Amino acid sequence: MATVEAGINVALVKYWGKRDAVLNLPAVGSVSLTLDRPGTRTTVRFDPAVSADRFVLDEVEADAERVTAVLDDVRARAGVSWRAEVFSANTVPTAAGLASSASGFAALGLAAWAALGLPADDPALVDVVRRGSGSAPRSLLGGLVELDRETGGVRPLLAPEAWDVRLVIAVTALGPKDVGSRAGMAASAETSPYFPAWVASHAADMAEARRAIDARDLPALGAVMEHSTLKMHACMLATVPPLFYWRPATLAGIETVRALRRDGVGAWFTCDAGPHVKVLCAAGDAPRVAAALAATEGVRGVDVARPGPGARVVGPC
Repeated sequence: MATVEAGINVALVKYWGKRDAVLNLPAVGSVSLTLDRPGTRTTVRFDPAVSADRFVLDEVEADAERVTAVLDDVRARAGVSWRAEVFSANTVPTAAGLASSASGFAALGLAAWAALGLPADDPALVDVVRRGSGSAPRSLLGGLVELDRETGGVRPLLAPEAWDVRLVIAVTALGPKDVGSRAGMAASAETSPYFPAWVASHAADMAEARRAIDARDLPALGAVMEHSTLKMHACMLATVPPLFYWRPATLAGIETVRALRRDGVGAWFTCDAGPHVKVLCAAGDAPRVAAALAATEGVRGVDVARPGPGARVVGPC
């Protein structure tokens, strides 16, 4: 048995689309920021007496199909056949565009790995969690992280304490999104005329993000982050049928950020496959950014997060 906490991560240079659905390899790389919020806490207990995997999410029995796929991978590597009970809790809404699947599968994979005593430094762990969610490997590491398109692996770009930035999260809707990311990615790759351009232009965004991070150049990182976000959502809008993840409050939040910048506040927005607005800024500007977003029509709540650690084992139970 092992218990793991994993923080949510937010892509600054976006990931959208897969080049290998079986291995869940991304069509493009990504740069993300792991946050100090423990997005998911998961306990995995293997038991020879249990006849079938059981998955409890937020105290409710849930479909275990994707969980079992990850557990099967870990069991095969450990050479055991024991079934497992999995108890998981999210501190952010599930399937709502707040990266719960990334933290969830990072926590699940590491907890199963640790429970069966597999070596923590084995790079195969990344493959295991990626099978559950393409963005989950990024939550294994803290701070700024790069996910490589070619290998599907991850590497640290900057430790959590190395840059005093904040991500202000404006929640703009409640409940799960209409189309999940996995289905949305497949539809975009098959039908959006902008998808090839999205893939072809991505390497330049990755290079600019790396340069900005190396130089601690927040305006440059913010600019490429916004550009990546808008390209991704343009690709989504041109999907058949179109993917409308934004809500009126999303656009209102984006305009709030643009107004802050016109007033001299360094703030830049990003949106995942969901309606919520995340804003990158310096630590000293976070209170003003949070207050402005909280006053924006339609925003239902605001949280301020800082760079945080990667997924970690916190106990046997």
